Amino acid sequence: MKRKKSCSNCIKGIKISINSDILCRKKGIVSPDYVCSGHRFEPESFAFKEMNYKCIDCESFILNTKSVEDPESIGVCKLFSARQFDGTQKSACSKFVKKSISAMSSS
Repeated sequence: MKRKKSCSNCIKGIKISINSDILCRKKGIVSPDYVCSGHRFEPESFAFKEMNYKCIDCESFILNTKSVEDPESIGVCKLFSARQFDGTQKSACSKFVKKSISAMSSS
């Protein structure tokens, strides 16, 4: 879906807490639906829950390479778990730290 340009979603605009107006760095105070030629979309921020990360994507998840069933996803969380589980089935916890690219390529 294409986003509509407006000062309320521009990186140059700052919302004013008193009313719904926007303080633009270029144009000054403008209405939230105003748009100028210098508009640049602010990056969309995704909530942690919306990203839908799983335990297998976390630095703390240690894969068990000796597992006969499915060595790709069975492992242990070094923070919370002593038993093995399928990392693709459980959603990531609040201590989630995304695996670095080098860690992903070495596994």
